[in-house]
Amino acid sequence: MDVNHPLDPKTWPELNFFALVQAEGDILPVRTVYGDGRIASETNIGLNPLTSKKPIWFAGPDIVGSALLTGKAPKILRAIRFEGVGSQKEMKSVQLGKGSLNPSRDRRLNRDQARPYNFALSPVIVNLSGTPVTLIGPFEKNPARWRAMAYINIHDGNTHTLKPPTIPVIAQTFETVFSQYVRHPEYKSVAPDGTACQANSHGLLRRYPVTASEFHLIGKETERGWEQAEDISTLLPSLKRYERNIGTATESLREGLHKMSLHALQNETGLSRHTILRARRGKGVHPRSLKLLRIAVRT
Repeated sequence: MDVNHPLDPKTWPELNFFALVQAEGDILPVRTVYGDGRIASETNIGLNPLTSKKPIWFAGPDIVGSALLTGKAPKILRAIRFEGVGSQKEMKSVQLGKGSLNPSRDRRLNRDQARPYNFALSPVIVNLSGTPVTLIGPFEKNPARWRAMAYINIHDGNTHTLKPPTIPVIAQTFETVFSQYVRHPEYKSVAPDGTACQANSHGLLRRYPVTASEFHLIGKETERGWEQAEDISTLLPSLKRYERNIGTATESLREGLHKMSLHALQNETGLSRHTILRARRGKGVHPRSLKLLRIAVRT
């Protein structure tokens, strides 16, 4: 495969798959903590050489991209493809604005009937006040009015303007961002000599190598609350982190599980064969599953 192959739309259906990859220096998208984010534990996504003892699932286009960038195919342990077959009987009609969408009948949505999204302005600011400030105002097409228009601070409900300033904040412009960017370290890269990239690093930068040591479950970067309702809290940056909620069976419970057949345990608990075998071997399972297994052993 060469670089022209994935640019041909006829080949795109071939990339509709996911694969379990044993990453060994493959250039793949990695969400981790880069640079100054280490202080606040802020994560970001970079395209970096990844090495991981634990296999990770990646999408087909990312795997092909890695092969083109490195010149070698990633080590694939397993691959799956999703194909749509029919429609679920349980799907119901959904009211959207002035119209509705019936998944079992309608194949497309009339855009004139769909509920439009709400729009608002929220300036990017440098906060000098020492208190939380997130400004929001009605959508305005004319940029000349942005500084003089009224904004509401969603944290206290007070109304402010940027000109004349009624709160110690500075609205950032593209000019400000561009002028500061030349001193911005590329945290997702390393300097040409392999050292950490600094503000004065120059030359052809190299990709920052990442070795996966621990995995964390996280939620989506965007919330559906803003789409479904006027929930201004979605303006606040947040990334849901899920703690691992697992437990292991005690030695006495494992003994009881071995005395019962898999078939009997499946009938008593409704759990899968895989979960029961994990509990028997002392591996982590959900606490709710452990509870069901304890009840089954006692009975």
